[in-house]
Order: sequence, then C-alpha cells, then structure tokens
Amino acid sequence: MHVLDAKLRSPEIPARKEHTRVSAISVIRRVALPKLRLFCFPYAGAGPSVYRDWATALPEHVELAGVVYPGRESRANERPLTNLAALVGTLVDEIGGLLDLPFAFFGHSMGAYVAFEAARSLSMRGLRPEHVFVSAAGAPHLPEPNPVHALDPRAFFEALLRLNGFPAEVLRNAELVRYALPILRADLKACETHRFDFDRPSLFPITAYGGRSDPRVSHERIAAWRATAGVEFALRMFDGDHFFFRPQQDAVLSDMMNRLSEPRR
Repeated sequence: MHVLDAKLRSPEIPARKEHTRVSAISVIRRVALPKLRLFCFPYAGAGPSVYRDWATALPEHVELAGVVYPGRESRANERPLTNLAALVGTLVDEIGGLLDLPFAFFGHSMGAYVAFEAARSLSMRGLRPEHVFVSAAGAPHLPEPNPVHALDPRAFFEALLRLNGFPAEVLRNAELVRYALPILRADLKACETHRFDFDRPSLFPITAYGGRSDPRVSHERIAAWRATAGVEFALRMFDGDHFFFRPQQDAVLSDMMNRLSEPRR
C-alpha cells in the first residue's frame, strides 16, 4: 500500500464521547496590569497553541487569548462544525464576557473569517474592537475560486500539501494525519460554503495581511477587504507563503502593535 493511502484511510470524523462543555477561550498569556486583550483565531485544523510563541514577543501590557474551535485541543471531544455562522454563534457570548479591557482580534486564514464575523456580531451589541487583523484570507464577499472541501481524500490531502499546511512532525505520523484530515475538511467546508451578508459596514478598523507567495490567496483578493471596511482600512504584504506569519512573526506583531498604538479615530 502506498504511504499516502495509509494516511488517508478512515476519512470520517471519529465518534465523540459525551463530554462536559469546556471553555472556548484559552488564555495563553496573563499579565499583571493588562491594557489590551488580543484574541487570536486559528486557521483551519488548528487550535490556539499555534500562537503560543507570541506570548514572549508581545509588549508587557498585552494579554493574549486564543479561541478554541470544537474538535481540537481542549475541545477535542466535540464534533467540528461545518457551518461558520453556527461556529461564531458558539463563541461570541464567551468572548463578550471577557471584554472588560480594550480588545483586538487577529485571525489567520479561516480565523480571519471567524474573527471578522465575531467582531461584527459584537459590534451590534456595542462591543467594538480596537482593530481587526485579517491574515491570508480573501475578502469574505468573494467566492472561493478553488474550493477543496469536497475533493476526494487523495486530492484533498494533496491540496493541503501545496499550502504547506502540515508541520513535518505531523506528516511523519500517519495517525495524526488521519485525525487531522476530517477536522480540516469540516473547517474548510465552513469557510467555503459561508455566505457573508453585507447589509451594514463594519464599525471597526481592518488591516489585511497577505503572503506574496501564497498559492491560494492572491494580493487582489486580500486587497478586496477594503470593501468591507466602514472606517479605516490598511493592507500589508509580507514575504512568504500561506503561512507567512510564522517566519514573519516579529514583523507582523510589530505592525499590529504600531497600529494599535495609534489614536482611535
């Protein structure tokens, strides 16, 4: 049997055990005197641990919180959701209970869409973020030109490989790959089938980030986020592929902190 065939067996989401609901927010970094709480929304298939290296790189006044989607990390016993609106609905109440400080959102790829919709929902309650940073994601009103969630298992896996989406240690472990694939498929279905309703402009500043060598998201699709911004909008491109924010961590965080330090208009 080809090694790829072994990794792609059992493509269905495994049955989940009955569980007690756990928090959708993981506080990655607490600080003594926080002045800002930064919520980070992971990309498809990932959990908040992908942002753990940010804990030592942020200014001392910034508290870091990661959002946990169903089906991974502390919520591994929950079934992943394939509807993005439903996913956002499970998050906003809990996030809303942690907004005793000025706050900002950062979302990468799938996380950009979840962050954006959560910010819009909270803004309707009068809870407006200082800034929303959307990374490696085409503007939400544009259809995905190359959807992958419905591909057969081999084509789906190969599409993910082209994005450089699997760490080397995961690729070496067939069991981890089999576990990750149904979660990734559910997440991508949520993104690729969601229809964004632009009945109102966003009430918060938006900065869109992209990788110059991203094979999935073009500069033009990232720049199109401008149409969603009811107030301020900025665009910045970085060297790198779909996961440019990893090698460009210092540059991304520096840009974010500079924008968050600017007076709010």
